Amino acid sequence: MRSLPSLPCAALFLPAFIAPAQEPSLPALLARLQALSTDQLRGLQARLALDPAPADKKAYHELHLAYALASRLQKEDPKTAEQLTDRALKSHEASRDPEIQILMGAFLGLKIGFSPMSAMVLSPKAMGRFERALAQQPGNPRALLFKAIHTLHMPAFVGGGAEAALPLAEEAARRAAAEPAPADPWAPAWGRVESLGWLAYIQAKAGKPAEARATASRALALDPGNPFVTRQVLPLLKDLAS
Repeated sequence: MRSLPSLPCAALFLPAFIAPAQEPSLPALLARLQALSTDQLRGLQARLALDPAPADKKAYHELHLAYALASRLQKEDPKTAEQLTDRALKSHEASRDPEIQILMGAFLGLKIGFSPMSAMVLSPKAMGRFERALAQQPGNPRALLFKAIHTLHMPAFVGGGAEAALPLAEEAARRAAAEPAPADPWAPAWGRVESLGWLAYIQAKAGKPAEARATASRALALDPGNPFVTRQVLPLLKDLAS
C-alpha cells in the first residue's frame, strides 16, 4: 500500500482542491471506510480518539476501524492484524449491542484465518453473533452482509459456499438500499455499496457473471472507483471471461 505524505490527520482526507471548510464530517468518513487507504484509516483512528463526542458514540466506530485495519493487514502484517483481532474480541466480549455483536462475529471470522484449526469452534460462534443481532434487529443489512461473507468462506459440507451465501447477499443488498439514513449521525450508516460489491463477488463465484457485472455497475454508479469492486470483483470477472 502506498504511503501518504506526512500531513495532519484531517488533511489526509482532503482532495487538493477542497478547502478546509469543506472537509467531510467525521461520521461521513466513518461511513465509507472501504474507500479509504490503510494510512487514511490510521489517520482516522487518531482523529476519532481526539474527537469530543461521548465515548459511547465512538465505541462502535473504534471497533469498526480496528476491523477494517485488521482485514487490510492480514497478509502484509499478520502479527499486528491478529493483535488487533484479539484485543477487539477481549474488550467487547460482553457487549449486547447488536451492531457490535455483528463486528464481533466478523472478528471471529478473521480469527479463523489466523488459526484455521479453530474453525470448528469459532465458526458457530460467529454465526451465533450474526443471528443474535438479527433477532434484535431483523433485516439489519450489516448482519446479513457479514453472515453472507462468513457463509461464502465456509466449506460446502457444512452449508457454506457461494450458492449458500447468494440469497443472504441479495437480501443484504435489498435491505441496505431500503435502510433510511439514521437520525443520529454517529449511528452505523454503511452497507449499501459494500453489499452490492460483495453481492457481485458472490454472484461471480456462483457462476453468474452477467448478474455480477450488472451488480458491479450498480456499485460503481454509487461509488466510482470503489476499491473492492475494482480490485477484487472486476479482476475475478475478467478471469472468468478468459
